[in-house]
Amino acid sequence: MSKVPQLRSALKEIQTGYGLMSLTWKAEPTPEAIGFEAMHKVVEFAQQQSVKAFFNVGEFYGPECRNLIYVKDFFAKYPELRKDVIISCKGAIDGTTLVPKGSYDDVIASVRNSIQAMGGYIDIFEVARLDKSICAEGEIYPYESFKALSELVEEGAIGGISLSEVTEPEICAIAKDWGKYLTCVEVELSLFSTDILENGVAKTNSELDLVTICYSPLGRGLLTGKIKSLQDLPEGDFRKALKRFHGDSLKQNLKLVDFLQTEIVDKRQSGNEISLPQVALAWVKRWSFSKDYPKGKFIPIPSGSNIGRVNENFDETKTKITDAEFEKINDFLKSFQTAGDRYEVQM
Repeated sequence: MSKVPQLRSALKEIQTGYGLMSLTWKAEPTPEAIGFEAMHKVVEFAQQQSVKAFFNVGEFYGPECRNLIYVKDFFAKYPELRKDVIISCKGAIDGTTLVPKGSYDDVIASVRNSIQAMGGYIDIFEVARLDKSICAEGEIYPYESFKALSELVEEGAIGGISLSEVTEPEICAIAKDWGKYLTCVEVELSLFSTDILENGVAKTNSELDLVTICYSPLGRGLLTGKIKSLQDLPEGDFRKALKRFHGDSLKQNLKLVDFLQTEIVDKRQSGNEISLPQVALAWVKRWSFSKDYPKGKFIPIPSGSNIGRVNENFDETKTKITDAEFEKINDFLKSFQTAGDRYEVQM
């Protein structure tokens, strides 16, 4: 029996998902005592809402499947929580070069490797990037990648398929061939990166009844208010290479942060406080089932490597904005231009 309808239905109920990349994709992984406490709290929040927690993990989020082994160890400690979590795993990419590996055999190997590293079943699997190098002439996407994934769904090794970093034509083409296996689409969405609202991706997801999983909803940390200069980033942090965090670009981007602070956060009445990260997450979630996307569900997946961050990001009673605040923010965005593309490097 297909688990895809069940997964789609469960995803529609989730408000906020959890990105686990930051726990392990760094020189020193977050100590398990701290990370496990944060992970446990995410599941607790979900249980309180009678929904599933959503863990977004990656085969390449650290050397030698470090991220998946971290998750395996968590569920070894708390086996009773596994039934309460949907796990979505990215793979089929070279862990060193980050070059896609989308051949039939590579995808099969990636899924098998991920299952072994995590110690069991994976609910949703996604090739991290489409491997265009193996596309036949005129082919919009690598057919064999999804042939492999569909067979793994039929086998019961994974529950369903997600798409990652795809365009509107790619979503349509893949959905036409493999729609019955698709659960969701993972793409970037934040107040700094609104591309999917303008390029047809969000609209297509809504029309196809596919949940939109929104990574980097806090603008790689810029929307937390904690980054005021390049010096606020630790040595070795990949963000130090991005144009958005340098000089005049950062100065321009902080205008949005200042606006949110003065016009939304500071204007809240006592007893109804909201933080900058909560405003950013609430804005993403506000698009769900809106007039623009009547069947569109948007799930931000912030990280949170300690329980304090999780308490802030996952408190659904506080991560809400009013219609008036939503309109005020969108009016500001009409004239605001983000400096630096999503992965643009400072030259």
